[in-house]
This record gives sequence, structure tokens and C-alpha cells, in this order.
Amino acid sequence: MVLVTDDEALIALDLECALCEAGFTVAVARSCSEANLFLTDHTPAAAVLDVRLSDGECLEAAKTLADLGVPFVIYTGLGVESSDGAFAHGLTVLKPTEPAEVVRLLKGMTAGRQQKMSG
Repeated sequence: MVLVTDDEALIALDLECALCEAGFTVAVARSCSEANLFLTDHTPAAAVLDVRLSDGECLEAAKTLADLGVPFVIYTGLGVESSDGAFAHGLTVLKPTEPAEVVRLLKGMTAGRQQKMSG
């Protein structure tokens, strides 16, 4: 399962569709609090995080993913220098990048890893 966290509905939908077409199961969180809540009960195989959302920055989710050893992509319109914490933990892809490129990166990051979800 891949966790997609983005508060822009069209971006989240585009990523979800591209990931599903590539064979991934997807969970979508539209806020940092939703992502954090999801991560209390589940361990995704990978994640895509927008950093700055309507309820703050997803630094806690980024740290949780890093602590769990879950590979993730920071998918953001911000410059890398705009957030100290999250960018240190994941691979950064700047918007607008095609969802297919994000899928390609996630496939590479998860190759050889067992797709898992707990909870």
C-alpha cells in the first residue's frame, strides 16, 4: 500500500490513479493529521507526501516514515530550502512532475521490498 498525502484534490486523484494503474493499492490522506492518524494503525510500503498542507507541515509523518524505514517521495511545489525537517528524510520531487515519474521512482524505491501493511 502507498500512502498519498496531498490537500489538492486533483493532484491526489492523479497520483492515486497512476499508482493504481501501476498495481499499487493506495490510501489517500488530505491533511497532516489524517496522515499521522493513518500511520498510527498502518505501515505503508511507500508514501508520497506534500509537505505544506492546510493544517501545517507533514514533518511528523515524514519522521514516522523515516523511523519505520518506509521509502517516500516529498512531492512539493516548495523549494527544498523551504522546510528543514521533511526534506532530509525523503527523495524530493518538485511539482509539476508527471505522476508517471513519481510512480517510476516509487517502483524503484520499493523493488525487492515486500508490499506490506499492518493494522
